[in-house]
Amino acid sequence: MKLLVFIFAFAILPRISQSQIVYFEDFGSGCTTGTLATSIGWTVTNTGTNQANANIWYVSANERGVGTGNCGAGCGGTQNRTLHLGAAASMGGDLGAAYFESSALLCAFFGLCSITNRRVESPTINCTGISSIPLSFNYIENGEGTNDDCTVWYSANNGSTWTLLDNPPKTALCGGGQGMWATRNLVLPASANNNPTVKIGFRWVNNGNGVGTDPSFAVDNIQVGTPLALGVEMLDMTIHCNNGIKTVNWITQNELNADYFNVYGSGDAKDWELIKTVYALNQSGVHEYNVTDFRTSNNSVFYYYIEQVDKDGQVESYEVLSINDCNEADEIRIFPNPSIGGELTVLSTKTNIDEVLIYSNDGRQVGVYSNQERTKFLSISPKLLPGMYFVQVYFDKQMQSLPFIVK
Repeated sequence: MKLLVFIFAFAILPRISQSQIVYFEDFGSGCTTGTLATSIGWTVTNTGTNQANANIWYVSANERGVGTGNCGAGCGGTQNRTLHLGAAASMGGDLGAAYFESSALLCAFFGLCSITNRRVESPTINCTGISSIPLSFNYIENGEGTNDDCTVWYSANNGSTWTLLDNPPKTALCGGGQGMWATRNLVLPASANNNPTVKIGFRWVNNGNGVGTDPSFAVDNIQVGTPLALGVEMLDMTIHCNNGIKTVNWITQNELNADYFNVYGSGDAKDWELIKTVYALNQSGVHEYNVTDFRTSNNSVFYYYIEQVDKDGQVESYEVLSINDCNEADEIRIFPNPSIGGELTVLSTKTNIDEVLIYSNDGRQVGVYSNQERTKFLSISPKLLPGMYFVQVYFDKQMQSLPFIVK
């Protein structure tokens, strides 16, 4: 669970370290429904009014860590636990990042009162020997604006006093009360430099006015310090089909600090299933891997992506690939995918492109782009918020739909 790296300073020789990570927390694995955050060494402090049915900080896989760019999910798969804000036991308990929001009427007449103002606080983090210290984490968050909201806090003196560090933006929604996981990158204040008594915290408030929308807040893979570079250079990824059996192939080189690959598959690019975990060779040189998907489905299109995890817990998800009617290769490719919101290029491997349409995950059309020159590629610059989108590409009276992610 927690990774604490102790750094020793020498009077003469400079400190040489492969990594400057001083704290990493992924909250472990296992469904462990209803486990309180206080059971893993975190502290919960009441920072304002907390009524009888105030919400609770839990650690479990009822809100599972699924990585940036993916829709939230409950227990299953790797059962990757997260820290999240859920309802009190009297209101259903730990159902993941799902909070109870009462109203004045419910409170006055039925005694169901849910105003919450609580901060969950990390163990002490020793930042001796480092400066300009990054803080990063994966998270999902929703709620009613600043009325139901989570903020990030910082303490330089082991929790004696606290300072507001950040108010992360709400993340994209996936439907069904779930959110899309995102990554937040911050820098700790200068008072954290060379400081052995640093703490971070997450403060949730909801005002009990009867207006609230899940998810509340969940966080995973909290890291303080500079990570090692991801230990893989990805050279190529392809999908092949033989008699309806799909095989995902990928080639890497210069694997350093690499731990394993997860290969995920989906029939709709929304609900993802872990197909197989493959451990990295973690050696220099060029390496080839493959995973065969023997699942059968009525879907005509199959989607896949590869997630690489290094030995320090850093995760990178590579582009979403698809195979249509078990063809040998996509007719259409989108890159970069995932995108950071800049220019996208849509490429056809077989024919000219007529038109490109972009739809949000909830089905709204958010962009239309005509290819007047009818070339095999079209570069576009859509202005899109982080989230999952679908591109419909029209060519020769045909259409192909592909998903892509904006981080």
